[in-house]
This record gives sequence, C-alpha cells and structure tokens, in this order.
Amino acid sequence: MTRIQIREANLRDVSFIAAQLRACDREEIACQVAPGTRPAQLAAFCLAGSQGYTVFRDGLPSGAFGFAPISDGVLNGWAFGRPGFGRCVPAITRFVFRELVPTWLRDGIRRVEVRSIESHHRAHRWLEAAGAARCCALDEWGRGGERFYLYAWTARSLLPDIRRRWSVPQGRRRIN
Repeated sequence: MTRIQIREANLRDVSFIAAQLRACDREEIACQVAPGTRPAQLAAFCLAGSQGYTVFRDGLPSGAFGFAPISDGVLNGWAFGRPGFGRCVPAITRFVFRELVPTWLRDGIRRVEVRSIESHHRAHRWLEAAGAARCCALDEWGRGGERFYLYAWTARSLLPDIRRRWSVPQGRRRIN
C-alpha cells in the first residue's frame, strides 16, 4: 500500500523534486524561468514568500506545492512533481480543502489563482475537478510565446458541495 505524507517544504526536498521533474512540469516551468536555472534556484524561488509543502510517496519526495500572496486577499498556487506525482494529487487536494481552505476563508483570502501551460491537460482536468474556473487564456505568457490558462477559485465559487467532496477524510466519502 502506498503511503502519502505531506510536510512543510524545505529547500533540499524541493530541489530533489525539481531535479527530476515530470516532462509536463518541466515544459511548463522551463518557459517561465531563465535558461540554465538550476533545481536549487527553482526551489528557492518557489519557496521564497510561499506557504510551501512537500508530498512524500513511500518515503521519497514526490511533489511540491505552495501558495504565495500576490495582493491583499489573493494567492498564487503552484505545484510540480517527479514521475508518479499524479498518485499524490488526491491526497494533496484533500489536504488543501481540509487544512488550508478553512484558514484562508477565515483570514480573508478571496481568490487563489493558478497559471498552467496550454499543453498540461492533466493539470487542467484536476483544476476543473477541484472547482477552479478557467478565467482566460494568457497569450505569449511563456518566454517562447507559449499560451497559458489562468484558473481561479474564489471564496464565492467554493461551493459547499466541492468543499465537502474534497474535505471528507479518505475512506469516509459520502455517497449521494
């Protein structure tokens, strides 16, 4: 049985993940950072000013994710992983909706944004399944002219059904 753990991120673990990115994450990140950016530099950039987390699968760092303020009441979300990271996404989603969303709502966070490259269909499916709305296309967002999509959750759009679906502990899901 696969064991998933989520811990506060540190530079070592996020650098390890950044050095072994899935192809879809490498493509998405490479066009947004300076050519030659090293894994430790990417990790430091992501963690600076972020509330960052590392997800471990069977004891190894498999993915990193976090949220950084971009204006009062608005956060920018980011995530990337090593091969196999997809197996961790349901646990991450439950963690975010169970642990983070209630705190954000209490603290006045009204919007969380995520930008994703057009070709990252897995990310788009997850964002939409988790209740994010695709707001617009961001033409020429990447250094080479890559198109990105802007997704967002807002306090008003976090319907009780979506929050309930993802915050029920694993193994105790309700069936409607």
